[in-house]
Amino acid sequence: MKLVIFDFDGTLVDSRKLITESNRVVFGQFGLSPPSEDESFSLVGMSLERVLLQLAGPDAPVEKMVAAYREVLPLLRADVAYAEVPFDGANELLATLAEHRDVRLGIATGHASHAIVPALEQFGWQAHFCTVQTSDKAPSKPHPGMIIQALCEAGVKAEDAIMIGDTAFDIEMARAADVRGVAVSWGYHRPDRLRDAGAWRVVEDINELRDCIFEAISLA
Repeated sequence: MKLVIFDFDGTLVDSRKLITESNRVVFGQFGLSPPSEDESFSLVGMSLERVLLQLAGPDAPVEKMVAAYREVLPLLRADVAYAEVPFDGANELLATLAEHRDVRLGIATGHASHAIVPALEQFGWQAHFCTVQTSDKAPSKPHPGMIIQALCEAGVKAEDAIMIGDTAFDIEMARAADVRGVAVSWGYHRPDRLRDAGAWRVVEDINELRDCIFEAISLA
């Protein structure tokens, strides 16, 4: 049995508009200037608490801001102007992988459970994943806890798994868990940063990602 673990934001879905608008709304609620897109996108993948500590500072009311995001995200997701959009080919890739009886799929995301579960349901993806690791179940990326727990839940060894993500945090997490990390170039971190983090492969499009996954599975 093989396990393919996916990050969510920037890997399977484009969430730029949702991130930017939620930051604008929540920071505004607390009288704070919203961070620039470059600042916020550079931290995508870590838990919201850790992100806010860096973007808003240690003196900010982080717990209250986290609660505000929990209220704001469902409202913005209901607006087509801000909702996440699957990258071209993501639906087909997941469906293809799910057809293979010897392959299991997982999610490892900086979202909390209350945020990722509705998103997976919205896209009809929830049945594809046998394990969903979130920031309220494990330490924030790049700590390897999410992958270690995913391996346990799926009953798969590290050498039979790969992690696919778009940030250095994903790749560092994979390396810490002794799992190969495949990076996609269309997300939030530049390819050179992904390579510096130790990516086993950096792919340029969804077709190359599919080929890379099957190569990795055959090599595992």
